[in-house]
Amino acid sequence: MKFARYEAHGDVAYGLVEGDAVMQLTAPPFGEYEVTDHAHTISEVRLLAPCSPSIIYFMGGNYSDHLGDEDPPAFPQVYTKTPNSIIGPDETIVVPGRAGSVQEEAEIVAIIGQTCRNVSEADALDYVLGYTCGNDVSARDWQASDPTFWRAKASDTFSPIGPYIVTGLDPSTLNVKARVNGNEVQNYNGGDIIFDTAACISYISQSVTLEPGDILYTGTGGTQVDMHHGDVVEIEIEGIGILSNPVVVE
Repeated sequence: MKFARYEAHGDVAYGLVEGDAVMQLTAPPFGEYEVTDHAHTISEVRLLAPCSPSIIYFMGGNYSDHLGDEDPPAFPQVYTKTPNSIIGPDETIVVPGRAGSVQEEAEIVAIIGQTCRNVSEADALDYVLGYTCGNDVSARDWQASDPTFWRAKASDTFSPIGPYIVTGLDPSTLNVKARVNGNEVQNYNGGDIIFDTAACISYISQSVTLEPGDILYTGTGGTQVDMHHGDVVEIEIEGIGILSNPVVVE
């Protein structure tokens, strides 16, 4: 199934997407809901970030070709972003002018579907509603200079996600691409991950309860490029779609 979160006639709703139509749900798709006959075409609505998480987790150093000469980590490297960083499709990534080098990171994002605590790797994916495209925007100079990633990864607009939540996918088989102004800059497969989605969710859940709507950026492969004022960044994941965001430097 494919879910959207959207705005129509000033109201925000979740919907089930079939073809070019979105049918409104009676409740968010994390629990019980019904599909109504209130429908719009996708072109008639404004797609929003497909969920509104209370916290965002992201994995560091989770693809070998992103590590360069560094040794792979011995256990999942977990960091957090804050909700202010979330934006949806076609919303603008706003880069502070003082940030220096800011790059895209194309990532598979897992959306938690039910409360998750102390789960095993074998059961962890049962707690995932589905997956979406994500851009883990990263201010490299701030990463290098600050003792934490509080602004390098969690500045306003630094966590684009969308356009849809898609269920029934195997993240280890998905191809992930990033394009800047139409030029491909990343192309990798989710199967090349060091700690897979199940391992990461299980690891986090041993210490922190994951709640419905929380999300996990699972890491990025390859190398990235600097984003500049006027650029358009696209993240494409097969089976999910394309997340597109323009870039403005303040």
